[in-house]
Amino acid sequence: MSGQAYMDKYHVQGGSLVREVVFGMNDGIVSIFALLAGIAGAKLGPAEILLTLIAATIAGALSMTAGEFLSHKSERNFFENEIKKEKLEIKLVPDVEKEELRSIYRKKGFTGGMLDQIVETIIKDPKLWVHEMVIGEFGAAEIEQGGELKGMIVIFLSFMGGSMFPTLPYMVLQFLDSMTIFWIATFVTFFGLFLVGALKKYITGVYWLKSGLEMLIAGTLAFLASYGIGFLVGGGVG
Repeated sequence: MSGQAYMDKYHVQGGSLVREVVFGMNDGIVSIFALLAGIAGAKLGPAEILLTLIAATIAGALSMTAGEFLSHKSERNFFENEIKKEKLEIKLVPDVEKEELRSIYRKKGFTGGMLDQIVETIIKDPKLWVHEMVIGEFGAAEIEQGGELKGMIVIFLSFMGGSMFPTLPYMVLQFLDSMTIFWIATFVTFFGLFLVGALKKYITGVYWLKSGLEMLIAGTLAFLASYGIGFLVGGGVG
């Protein structure tokens, strides 16, 4: 494998993993924190809140895991179907597919003899030809084998990890009253929101401080809305 090919593969796989971890943690921390804000405002006891958070965490993690599986499977089926189509088209209408390949590389800036040489080299290898056509038309050539299982595990663990920020204080501080634990959990969760937001810089490239603050603000708005609803339903906090 050439140095460039290695870097491209590492970049894509590494970026995908970071994206799944960050988004999984993001969903875990925001959804469970919003739930906590709502039920805390409704004045439930510490044990009741903990059981609710645990149940919601498990349900949310399983839901996201199922969604990841179905999404990845659908994506795999789509590309496998397109690869079959390309193989058939190359077999039935090679001249048309050759011109499409030429057009793809012309758009990349190749012209004249260099363009002809690239096209003629590629069409000598049917597998490479299909590979280049799928990349050119859809931006991807294949879906990683076993990707569904890896994605499911990453999403499940990431969601669980994110949910621990608002949940953990209720696990270890049951001897305190509900509102004291709630405000401790809120502080811990605000830290988690900023941390997860800062990690998004590996996806968006945005400066970590800005990304962290954006995430913190978004989480705070969700917190205020949920807490307000819980407050109204619960008849006030005391």
